[in-house]
Amino acid sequence: MLKELQRKIDETQYWDLRILDFQIDYFGDEVNIFIYNDEVTSWRISFSSCYRVEYQTDANWRTITHVSDMRKAQLGYYGQDITLTQNKSLDDFYDVKIDLTILTAKVTCKEINVEKVSNSLVDVFWQ
Repeated sequence: MLKELQRKIDETQYWDLRILDFQIDYFGDEVNIFIYNDEVTSWRISFSSCYRVEYQTDANWRTITHVSDMRKAQLGYYGQDITLTQNKSLDDFYDVKIDLTILTAKVTCKEINVEKVSNSLVDVFWQ
């Protein structure tokens, strides 16, 4: 199953594509990454039943204090690496290493879903 999930993620060809959003919802139980695909669609990679979510941003060095004040052209989030491994101590959990250029994350979760969604479903703050 791990190889199949990694293949699905890799088939999005996320490398160097614009990341539209990184969302953490439901008290950390779900993480969603939205990746630009074309004018009509984007990819949503969902991680759910999360046990651990850790992330670091560029807040310590960026010149604009709040990301919400940025315009689309100022955002520097691009897909670099999303790698899955089996968690060594929790059965049925995956460890996910995520590099989105200026945001890195580690997620431990049970479920991963990859789907193409309409851009109308992606709520981007700069519009």
